[in-house]
Amino acid sequence: MTTGLLHPKTGLHNVICDICGKKIRSDNIMKTWDGFIVCHEDYDPKQPQLTLKPRREDTSVRVTRVRPEDKFQDIVDPNSLNQRTN
Repeated sequence: MTTGLLHPKTGLHNVICDICGKKIRSDNIMKTWDGFIVCHEDYDPKQPQLTLKPRREDTSVRVTRVRPEDKFQDIVDPNSLNQRTN
């Protein structure tokens, strides 16, 4: 009758792989960069693109203008609103 345990060694214990669920001994585990405990078959090293640092962009505005003053017509003739122009 088997108990499902791997061959015992002193100081070792059984661990379940977080990816495939296989039972492995603690001397055969690997820890991934994101904290999973996995077997050798499921180990995936950290992607090098995750550690890239982007270059800083120059976001300053090179040419600027002063906003012109708003021009509003102060007086509106009410009679001119009803006239049609052709």
